[in-house]
Amino acid sequence: MAFTTAANIPWTRIKALSFDIYGTLIDWEGGIASTARATALGPHLPKDHRQLMLRIEEHDTTVQMEQPKWKQSEVITEGLRRYAKELKVVEEGKLTQDQVEQACEQYGKGIGSYPAFSDTIEAIQRLAKHYKLFPLTNVDNASYKQTLTGPLDGCTFTESYTAEDIGSYKPDLANFRYLLDHLKNDHGIEQADLVHVAQSLFHDQGPAAKMHLQSVWVDRQGFMGGETEGAQDKFAFQVRVESLGELAGVVDKAFGA
Repeated sequence: MAFTTAANIPWTRIKALSFDIYGTLIDWEGGIASTARATALGPHLPKDHRQLMLRIEEHDTTVQMEQPKWKQSEVITEGLRRYAKELKVVEEGKLTQDQVEQACEQYGKGIGSYPAFSDTIEAIQRLAKHYKLFPLTNVDNASYKQTLTGPLDGCTFTESYTAEDIGSYKPDLANFRYLLDHLKNDHGIEQADLVHVAQSLFHDQGPAAKMHLQSVWVDRQGFMGGETEGAQDKFAFQVRVESLGELAGVVDKAFGA
């Protein structure tokens, strides 16, 4: 069920949607878990999914802040490397340093294979009938290209903006200023004509609120992306949905489809 505030979004007057990709369209948590567990480190990672997600997220976020110019594939490689050190797999003789390094490199190359959520392709195709679509992603260009030709094959976007091109990672407001500047200068789309659609409260909804962007929270019921309790009061998004399919239904209804 969609949550809507009194300040509802004027869907028939909106011209564009911007999207987070990994976590919103792509199953970021599922991809991370399956890829990490498939490496030599897998047997030594916590079996609890929530614990694994939160520890990986903390390491990745730290690396992003320290190295905003690194590619996301390099960031998550280093994040897992630090997590392996935290788990003391080398110190306790469970793996050699070479095995850890090979596992981290294998893991870092896997982003492009993370699966799309089951509702993604159809929902994006439905939304594209009404709006121009602009991904704003933290993932590097090579990994993102693999995603577009693989899990997101069938989705068409007007233009995409990556952290690699921008030179910083969300939640840095520079990424959202970059988005708004390019939409206005290259596509004639003003901020009032845009809605940002994203799962992560930390990476997307927080900065969207600071930028006074209209936004939709896609609550994928995961563990990454920030504490969800009291989210609407904290982040002031206009609509909460649990899938892109639900959002496409809201839009179709507004257009009388």
